[in-house]
Amino acid sequence: MSLVRTLRILASQRPSLPPRALAAPARVQRRRHGHVPVTWIDPGLASTATIVHLHGGAYVAGESPQTWNFLEETARRSGAAGAMIHYRLAPRHSFPAAIEDVLHALDALSVQAMLRPGRWVLSGDEAGAGLALAVAQVLAGSEVGSPAALLLSSPWADLTHEEYADDLRGTAARLYAGAVPRTEPRLSPLYGDLSNLPPVHLVTGARDVLVEDSRRLDAALTADSAAHEYLEVRGGGEQVAIEGRGPQSQQARRFLIEAAREAMGMEEAAGAAH
Repeated sequence: MSLVRTLRILASQRPSLPPRALAAPARVQRRRHGHVPVTWIDPGLASTATIVHLHGGAYVAGESPQTWNFLEETARRSGAAGAMIHYRLAPRHSFPAAIEDVLHALDALSVQAMLRPGRWVLSGDEAGAGLALAVAQVLAGSEVGSPAALLLSSPWADLTHEEYADDLRGTAARLYAGAVPRTEPRLSPLYGDLSNLPPVHLVTGARDVLVEDSRRLDAALTADSAAHEYLEVRGGGEQVAIEGRGPQSQQARRFLIEAAREAMGMEEAAGAAH
């Protein structure tokens, strides 16, 4: 997270909408589910399939234009609706505000039958990917149905790293975690139970600042014999799937889109249509 981005964050944390050039207003709706704002792209497709996305931003920043680009393309190419959950952010709202908001929204969406069993996936990038992993761990032991798969892009899955202590990410971790030990699995899901998750599809760039979190998560999932796929894009930089430009980013997006389509049964649906 750059200094320029941090200054923009402090200026406003209000939920945004996808740029009009990306998604025409007729395709977009802002709703509240469980009192949590959720922005939908092509909500009419929710009866078919849905990708629920949790944005990055180190728990202090909202969604970026690149995040909207990622969700719009991933949902459109998967034949699904896209839903961005706007969870509360630090420093105004510290842990557990973010995970509580996501769980409340998913519970409401489940009760409202907006998420079809087996026809929705939970996606996230950076802090949102770590949050998605933590949410999935909670859902595994709850009455709310789990997603068909997890799509994790460059997850921030361990907030305890000492190398973050003096940089902006370290500051964000302190603002969000507060006095709670950062080994708490809902903060750092690498310390949680990985054995009962839906299939995990994990992508990162080899030059991403968070690549070690991805490698450690891949190793932990392997050790627990958890169903997962791991793609480390050679030469890929920070947030390679979210960046959206160039062949490396497209490779990362194709990996996640193919995983989403397979998990939600969209490949079978396409085959049946022919």
